[in-house]
Amino acid sequence: MLIRDFIGDYKSFLDNFGYHETIVARYIKQRALDYGYEVYNGRRKKYMQGDKIIFEFRDKLIALVELGKCLEDGSNVIVSHMDSPRLDVIQGSPIVEEEDGVFVKTVPYGGIINQLYLDRPLVLVGRVYNDDGELIQINTKEQGYFFNVTSLLPHLKGRQEVKDLTYDKLRVRIGNSKEDNIFEIIKEEYGITKENLEFAELSFVPYGNVIDMGFDKDLMMGYAHDDLCCTFANLEAMISSEPSNITKIALFVSYEETGSNQLTGAITQFIDDIYLKLAEGDTLLARECMTATKLISADVCAGYDSTYSSHFESSAKAICGKGVTIVPILGNKRGNDSTIQMKHYIKTLCKEYDIDYQVEFTKPSEGGGGTVSSFFATRGMECIDIAIPTLSMHSPMECISKKDIFWAYRLYKVFLESN
Repeated sequence: MLIRDFIGDYKSFLDNFGYHETIVARYIKQRALDYGYEVYNGRRKKYMQGDKIIFEFRDKLIALVELGKCLEDGSNVIVSHMDSPRLDVIQGSPIVEEEDGVFVKTVPYGGIINQLYLDRPLVLVGRVYNDDGELIQINTKEQGYFFNVTSLLPHLKGRQEVKDLTYDKLRVRIGNSKEDNIFEIIKEEYGITKENLEFAELSFVPYGNVIDMGFDKDLMMGYAHDDLCCTFANLEAMISSEPSNITKIALFVSYEETGSNQLTGAITQFIDDIYLKLAEGDTLLARECMTATKLISADVCAGYDSTYSSHFESSAKAICGKGVTIVPILGNKRGNDSTIQMKHYIKTLCKEYDIDYQVEFTKPSEGGGGTVSSFFATRGMECIDIAIPTLSMHSPMECISKKDIFWAYRLYKVFLESN
């Protein structure tokens, strides 16, 4: 695949589907179906080499599996997450009517800088049950409804309140008229009432298409590069990979931004159940497959920014445009200390296939983030973090290099195909 075509497809994916993990999961499923995958139907069967299966769980976890020759030989797995930082609508009674309009109360999902969500267009996405028990999918971008969290003008002394913004001030303005008028529009458009919002699963996310950055147009700016750049590279690598004797799995999870401990996070027992189903209920065979597995945790890492150079390790920094990034140790938070064999294996693949790579190491004094790799390492899998450097991570306008995401795709593909 040419890098121009790959980047064009990625931009289209992010522009049209990169708003919420449930939307991303539906996209992944349809893409897999188009490439000959079949949805697991719940019945045990004798799987054969080359079978392509889709496993789904609670609308927020999806796995694509292509069976190899022998499960005892293990599997090659790439896992990425589909969720991104955003503003979640508070459940219960989130609507507030003031004399200057109608607002929705929100709470940050994942680590964000509150001020960065001010004064920018937002769209509302998610799901809600109506009075008839029908699950309604919401994406106000499709109907042309946009929203905002307004800030205070700089002339007033209270401007300090914006600098020290707390989450309770992240009220999204959804209308300039009375609450009853707003809900008349909402009911006509979506068939839902105020009472339906009590347990709705709704989020406000930044609106805007991916755009090129700089005169050289090497970087791309957009919302949700973390972690949809890795998710897209993971998906494309899986569906375009050549047949292999080793079982291949592309796994897409949720809730990474809040610790991965929830129902469809990397900790879920459902992942172990996938191996049990492949092993036709043979627990020992499923365990043998997991302990013989090599896994890439595909997530973004902090791209080096010379403006804040003191916060980066000078001898091992990830520079945007310099290649896919190997993160050998992620031990300050949740992460994984990769084995020397796994590090050597990935380096060998990069050199054999002329893939540009670099090494990133977070300064111990800086703390750093985490990935899902530790959840799989405790299952006995040999894991390593392979990342795409990202500037302005967790902001509404993250930046990555076109070359880096393409190198990631190339590495993910040859890793999946390796025996």
